[in-house]
Amino acid sequence: MTQELASVSAAVPDVRWQRPEGLELLGPVSGSGLNHSTYLVRRGDGQVVQLSELLNIIVAKATTPLPLEELARRVSHAFGRELDADGLSLLAEQKLAPLGLLVQPDAAAVPAAAPRATPLLALRGKTTIFPRRAVERLSYLLSPLYWPPVVILACASLVALDLKLLLSANAIGALMDVLVTPSMLLMLFALMTVGALVHELGHATACRYGGATPGVIGVGLYLVFPAFYTDVTDSYRLSRGARLRTDLGGLYFHMLWVLTAGAGFLMSHSPLLLLLVVLTQLQMVQQLPPTIRLDGYFVLADLAGVPDLFSRVGPVLRSLLPGRPADPRVLELRPVSRWIVTSWVLIVVPFLLGVLVWLAISLPFIVQQAAGAAVLHAQHLVAAATTGRPVDAALSALAMVMLALPALGAVLVLSNVALQIIAALTRRLRPAPRVPRPMPRHAATRPAGSPSATTADHVLKETPPILGRR
Repeated sequence: MTQELASVSAAVPDVRWQRPEGLELLGPVSGSGLNHSTYLVRRGDGQVVQLSELLNIIVAKATTPLPLEELARRVSHAFGRELDADGLSLLAEQKLAPLGLLVQPDAAAVPAAAPRATPLLALRGKTTIFPRRAVERLSYLLSPLYWPPVVILACASLVALDLKLLLSANAIGALMDVLVTPSMLLMLFALMTVGALVHELGHATACRYGGATPGVIGVGLYLVFPAFYTDVTDSYRLSRGARLRTDLGGLYFHMLWVLTAGAGFLMSHSPLLLLLVVLTQLQMVQQLPPTIRLDGYFVLADLAGVPDLFSRVGPVLRSLLPGRPADPRVLELRPVSRWIVTSWVLIVVPFLLGVLVWLAISLPFIVQQAAGAAVLHAQHLVAAATTGRPVDAALSALAMVMLALPALGAVLVLSNVALQIIAALTRRLRPAPRVPRPMPRHAATRPAGSPSATTADHVLKETPPILGRR
């Protein structure tokens, strides 16, 4: 018996695992919609990964490059169930190392780059406007605005302002005055842009008020449309209520922006400020539908306790097919969360399909009209530039850009959908290679129903999702 154990021990390679520098344990998920405990870790590149309890314990215990047997002993003691060196090695190689959560310090080969989240309808081409340190300082100074009495007073003031403007202001007249005044049009565009930055600062300040640390504020491309964003990845570790405050923080600061513009209008009766009040509130309403990744989407995701709703579309649709068993990613949801996610999928999928069909039918008309209007504005641009009217020239250039973006966006959306359909059909038609599942070393020395074998096999079926940056 001693000789057999000695031979088994000698066969185990001296592989040591350690979590990489910069990896941070964020703790358990608060308000999770899953029916089992989940934990969050953040890599050095800012990507957040959601782990099961066992995988999180392995990462937590791998502070130094310990031998497999010693690391397995510490993990088993913390987990309350046995996990031997074979099971630990299998989980490290197949689950944690590919995600960049464990590394071999003494390995000669350079590890492959860890995968990053690629969520559907996410921003691309991001550029920083305000660095992290500046956002931290601003959010710290503005945090008192989230004191509950201030929030209640602001909401009541907005209701009073809207009633006042509804009864006495002439929004249509203000619109006509601004449209016929090029300088006011440019000023309106500038103020709407500032308001969008104030919106993002609201997310950052709410994140800071909840106890997390906000990141940068920047700009990226949503399809082809420029859009501002705020890095509030650290809010993943907050409670559900604090995350919801972060989600709604942009709308709250937008409301403060409306109150500022409304106060200016009441003092000056400027049609520009009246139109700014109206358009900003319309912009706030556009943030609420959870169909794409705007504020309403993140509110619904946090209410359901599911970080990325779009990743659940496929599993939900497959589970609704007659005769098909429910997908594991649906079964792992709590009943309320499953109802929320399923209802969202049944609403959003037909809506997005309808949008795609409408785009496909309307694309020739959109391109034709945009091209004709662009030619007309180009002529106005040349005439304004040659006659010394810089404001009119700037407006014509801005109009050309605004006309081109919807047409370009429609072409991009349809081409991306076509490429994804072709890629999906290619994968289905291509025969799948037969890849034998790696078996633990010394499998003959461990019964198939032992706690160690069962624990490792269950976790191997899981796919830890990369939540990315929020």
